[in-house]
Amino acid sequence: MLIHQYDSETGQYVSSRLADADPLNPGRWLIPAFTTPLALPERARTTWPFFRNGEWVLLPDYRGILLYRQNNGERAEVLAAGLTPADVGLTEQPRPTAQHRWTSDGWELDPAVVAAHARDAAMAEFEMRLEHARTRNAGKADAYAAGQLSRLEVAVFKAWAAYQLELVRAIQSPGFPESHAWPAEPDEDAIAIEVAAEVEPEITPEAAVDLVSHDGRAPHEPPATAPGADALAPNP
Repeated sequence: MLIHQYDSETGQYVSSRLADADPLNPGRWLIPAFTTPLALPERARTTWPFFRNGEWVLLPDYRGILLYRQNNGERAEVLAAGLTPADVGLTEQPRPTAQHRWTSDGWELDPAVVAAHARDAAMAEFEMRLEHARTRNAGKADAYAAGQLSRLEVAVFKAWAAYQLELVRAIQSPGFPESHAWPAEPDEDAIAIEVAAEVEPEITPEAAVDLVSHDGRAPHEPPATAPGADALAPNP
């Protein structure tokens, strides 16, 4: 006869084995304490038999199943039968993203976290754009103040300075970061053409860009060190 052992305190099924024959009573079997000949019930994957009040009952069993913590989404597992994942703050559902939080309806996007991530991403792009603009004007502020920049260099310097100001205005706008538009970077070729046209109205755009690309000055513009040259003075 097959008998089934269960835990003396919890009633949890432990193991099954053949009963020993009773040496004093032929045809009878020895049934030790905390065992029963009652057949085990059929069970689903997530249940385990417990002997309660003289019969087998099926309780939850999630041992060996990958679960996730409801508070942070980290992997975890249940170590004892008789407990549901919810009993110990776990779930079978993986956390979709770090922006989700656990609610009574499962994982849902946390508006506060989503907003914080959006702002962090926008500010990271702002810092990148601002640093690029600062690099374009690096070392030129004193030269500009002293009137040591050429007409073209002044125009480019002012364009990048204005760009930085527009960047700051973008992050200070009421809709930031949900609704904002980054300003366009200065087009240095277009600036060169404009400055060249002021100095030599009949020059072609291609010629202006080609000439400026060689020495940073508009056509026929004197060097920045030429004394008394009007082209050196910053535009008002």
